[in-house]
Amino acid sequence: MTYPSVMLIKHLEDPYPTIKIESKAWQQTDAIVILACNYVEDDDLPFVSRWPNCSMQRNHYAALMYQSVNKPIYLAGGILGRRDVYSQAAHNREFLTTMGVNANDIFINAKGNNTETEVAALAEMLDGKYISLVTSASHLTRAITYFEDYNIKVLPIPVEHLSRKNVEPVLGLPNASSLYRSERALHEYLGLIYQNYLR
Repeated sequence: MTYPSVMLIKHLEDPYPTIKIESKAWQQTDAIVILACNYVEDDDLPFVSRWPNCSMQRNHYAALMYQSVNKPIYLAGGILGRRDVYSQAAHNREFLTTMGVNANDIFINAKGNNTETEVAALAEMLDGKYISLVTSASHLTRAITYFEDYNIKVLPIPVEHLSRKNVEPVLGLPNASSLYRSERALHEYLGLIYQNYLR
């Protein structure tokens, strides 16, 4: 159902205000960090069809930020699929250079298969830096904590919102969008349980 699924994820997304491209807040940071999501290695698909929405929004917004003020961009992410040839970091670098980012301003560590290991891969490169962290709004709580574990100061840059800022109760039939929204929320809540109590 739409309303329950929105309320489930809204509590994860709402703590982080929108940071606009023209905002001075992110322009005072030292670097832009984009967490990987996924990529489909299939050259028969158009370039834009190879990116799930989470990757598309993270990379696109970071590219727009870079076009406004050139900041170094840091990427991590290893090879995810059994048949994949290239790392997630390499694919994201290709996306960014296609969008006009200078390859010399992109720094990658092609390691990590989840948020915790991606942050570990980037930690040494980001030592002493204040970063703009671009990732899905519902993912920020968990991601920020991993960076703070390494004493890396973070400005959250939320994208890929799955709820609106202003929501009113609504009746409706169950639908696939609500199922996906609920799945994403539960994934994050389970991740937070792991992060806070099990690791």
